[in-house]
Amino acid sequence: MTSYRLGVALPGKRTSAAILAPDGHVVATVELESDTPGDVIDAVLEAAAPHGVTASDIDHVMFAVTDLRALNGLSAETGYWRGWPGRLAKVAAVRLGAATTSVPPLTMWPKELCERVVVASTCLSGGAMLDGSDYEPLDFEGLLAFARRISGIVGAVAITGVFSSVTPRHELAAAEVLREEMGASGAILLSHEYGGLGLVERENATILQAALTAPVAEETAKLLAAVTQRGMAHAEVFLARSDGTIATLDNAVTHPLSLLGGTDATSVVGAAVLADEKDALVGMTNVDGTVRAVCALTDGSPRMTMGHTKVAGVPTGLSVPALVSMHASLEEAIDRAKDAPGDLPLLLVGPGARTFVKSLSPRIVGTALAGTVKVDSPDDAEAAAAVGAASAPVVGEARRIVPLNSPRLEEIRAAVREAARASAMRAGADPAKVALVSVEEKPLAYLSEPTVVMRVRAGGPPRDGGTR
Repeated sequence: MTSYRLGVALPGKRTSAAILAPDGHVVATVELESDTPGDVIDAVLEAAAPHGVTASDIDHVMFAVTDLRALNGLSAETGYWRGWPGRLAKVAAVRLGAATTSVPPLTMWPKELCERVVVASTCLSGGAMLDGSDYEPLDFEGLLAFARRISGIVGAVAITGVFSSVTPRHELAAAEVLREEMGASGAILLSHEYGGLGLVERENATILQAALTAPVAEETAKLLAAVTQRGMAHAEVFLARSDGTIATLDNAVTHPLSLLGGTDATSVVGAAVLADEKDALVGMTNVDGTVRAVCALTDGSPRMTMGHTKVAGVPTGLSVPALVSMHASLEEAIDRAKDAPGDLPLLLVGPGARTFVKSLSPRIVGTALAGTVKVDSPDDAEAAAAVGAASAPVVGEARRIVPLNSPRLEEIRAAVREAARASAMRAGADPAKVALVSVEEKPLAYLSEPTVVMRVRAGGPPRDGGTR
């Protein structure tokens, strides 16, 4: 059975789509002046028809949706906030760590956003110590009382425990208590799934994600309907994430902030695929041929920020593509985008890629611009974001703080690796093909005992979740 992938990029008023064959080669691409997913899907299916590819041949559909309407107004660069009246989920916040109230939950939130989103919060006994032992005993009675207070009122609950990045034991137990009392009336989000070591930033990200579950679910339902209405009800549908990977719709609903920067990330991945480059600089263009931003491509993936991103004015531990916006010359942006000395290829993608290349002096095209070894715009550059979405892998991650002198060290390391594999499968990776992608251990300074942050990524191709 032949299986094709359809990638669709929705960065705004200009959309693109690409169909990739099982061997990864590009069958057809289109670019439209439209913000309607159905329009661009219809156009690329028409373009693929002469190649013998129909909707029934497509088993995976990947959307890159930086401007998903549920995310409009959330800016990872400026922290600007514009609300969506009536659409955000009403959230309850639970912190496990009663001794941490010197900085209570929501302290750093803009007042308007806090009042709009959070209807109840509590700080209860619980959490972990650096060695994995209990920070405080978990307050089961307090959790039960809080669950009864919020039942039927909130659409999502965000649970954050002290040092849940060492062990999520109390977060998982608290979720069981809440679910038992509240039933299936709302989503329960746990902070250890969102990365970040700092308690406050991790808590903030979890609460924001909880607030976005309802509107993102609405928007993803519309994307699914567009696919189904065009004869692809059998296909598994994925959304692109900010690191250039993809995840199923169900996973994306509970990790909505991972979608921020999705089209930028897939533009970088698409550039790598189209130009057959693993390490380069990627220039993203506007329709008029100007370059709006530059991002480094490292080992086929976009370079990411270090995880101190403000979203809607709220500090979080999230990472997004490390874009260098065009405030000065292109040469300066090229220099700032690099994370190491040495010249790299500059790949131009987006709707104005060819216009930009044509504007360069003939002596530069195919050779070099200051800081580069060559300047190139690969074939199908206009649809690079769609190509990147269609070719992206499914990746899961687990991050834990690990004391190196623990007598259970190897057991802990094995558990983190298994957690990464499980995360990849929850995101939609084929269980039979999941493999470790990377294992990192970075020392934590200023601690009396040797301790590392262990970060494991596992991934594989997308599963075949649909039925023919």
